[in-house]
Amino acid sequence: MNDEISQVDGCAFTTDELQRFHQYYQYPWTTAGLDDETAVNKRIEYFVAEVDPLIDSKRLREWLRTMGIVDASEMSDEARLYSRFEGYDFVTAPGFAETLGDVYAVDGANIKHQIDARMVQAKAQYYNQHVEPLDYDAYQQYKEANAPKPVCPYQHMWDNADSKRPPRAVDASNFKNIKIVDLTDYFAPNAELTAGVLGRIHAAVVSGFDEKYHAVAVISSASLAVDDASSAPPAEPVFLPSLSRKTADIQQTMQAYVRLQIDLRRLNQTKPVVMFASGSVDQSALGILLSTPDIVTTEAFSAAVGPATESASVFPIAALYDWASLDTSQAKYPEGTAEYILCNLDLVLRSSEWSTLGFGSGVIAQRKLTASMERILLAASCPPPHTRDALRKAYIADSAYPGPSKVGVWSQEIARYFAPVARGLHSIDDLAAKLATDQQPWATKCLAYIMGSASAVVALRMAALRAAREEGSNNNRYSSALMLEAGATVAWSKGERSVEKLMSVADSSAPIIAAPEPEKNRMTAVDKVVPDECPFAQMYRKNPEHFKNVDLGAIAEHRALNL
Repeated sequence: MNDEISQVDGCAFTTDELQRFHQYYQYPWTTAGLDDETAVNKRIEYFVAEVDPLIDSKRLREWLRTMGIVDASEMSDEARLYSRFEGYDFVTAPGFAETLGDVYAVDGANIKHQIDARMVQAKAQYYNQHVEPLDYDAYQQYKEANAPKPVCPYQHMWDNADSKRPPRAVDASNFKNIKIVDLTDYFAPNAELTAGVLGRIHAAVVSGFDEKYHAVAVISSASLAVDDASSAPPAEPVFLPSLSRKTADIQQTMQAYVRLQIDLRRLNQTKPVVMFASGSVDQSALGILLSTPDIVTTEAFSAAVGPATESASVFPIAALYDWASLDTSQAKYPEGTAEYILCNLDLVLRSSEWSTLGFGSGVIAQRKLTASMERILLAASCPPPHTRDALRKAYIADSAYPGPSKVGVWSQEIARYFAPVARGLHSIDDLAAKLATDQQPWATKCLAYIMGSASAVVALRMAALRAAREEGSNNNRYSSALMLEAGATVAWSKGERSVEKLMSVADSSAPIIAAPEPEKNRMTAVDKVVPDECPFAQMYRKNPEHFKNVDLGAIAEHRALNL
């Protein structure tokens, strides 16, 4: 029990009662063979008999009623109708997804509220037409009149109780018109992505071209707990591991890697491809993740892209096209940001950095991932031409502020030292000399990155970024970058370390395609509601008076708040 629970003014229950009632609510019912469908009265009987015989069952029922929780036997006919409606499985309801186009046809502020309201109305209309009579207006009036009026000061503790339970797995069979590629089916934990594994994933992706699928979703159920409620997601789940580092197989691995990326991008031209990246992504496999603009992450997401990672010694450059195309026009990050990130030994990109770099589309709390995923996949079930728009608005509506970026705080320093390198004005030797003259700890650390044990990888990455950008007017810019990446990697695996020679090598076996420029991850119409800054900063701008007693000087030291 929580020792902090205590009685407050206006609460009808004593401290001891609140302690016992919350123990009842948080009890792991599945261990007793009971579940969410078990009647309230049966749960109470079990709890009194087996757990806490001193609890007052009558008072417990009163407390539950204040929370809107009553046994089915106590419900009116009207309440039972609405309970059946709220419990109806609309995900698998025939034809329901086809009615959702109008639900997501919203713009402007407060998109989540608009979508939620329209969704309830669409469900009520479907239920009334296909299941049993139900009046939407009467339902709304009932909900308003019977909204719980809690007198428990700790309602939030049971409101969020589900957040303490391991998430369940998504039932892919519920989404017949979405091709779900579960990466867990293709490689075991701690395994690497061999040519064979990549080939099997590629085959699954290619099957997504079938017209019966409206969208493709790439997930990893390994990052979620499955059937057993006592299980929990792994401490450090893996979404995409390293490519196989077996030297003899590098060329075959790269060829399979290239094919997968190309067909993911081709697929995204015909229908949306969304990736739910909850877990770590190895830097060598970033090209797979970045093959779509629709990437949803959680706080479990991470990508260590430094030159001293284990895979970087075998795959020194990865996702070259995307890093070279990093958008610095929005002034969030200056030119040279890609150079800084790719030479930084210590930086691990999390959802906050990933989103502000423009790579991520939405950030969802890990504990809410399964429920959000199901809502997003339901939206993606909308038939064309609504599919892509509905999908994006669904994940934007569920997204949260990811926190301040660890990269943004160094924007001035990046612009001073790395921007000239990105523009081709300074060489890596010029950069090292400039850093050496600055006695600041940040400059000293960056110098150590550039001149340290991974200096050969850093030099290659700098040259590759410059070469990829010089292809800006080339219609096959993506293909050129991909061929350079593949060719240099194969040559590197054979011992070549001359940057000049590595830059002149291209893998002729890589298919040449004119891939489109990566589209913006977020739509202009809803861009302003994406939580890309601290919520308190937004609140301050709306009403500074609320912050009159707050030490803004102290808050302002956290530059990412931008107050």
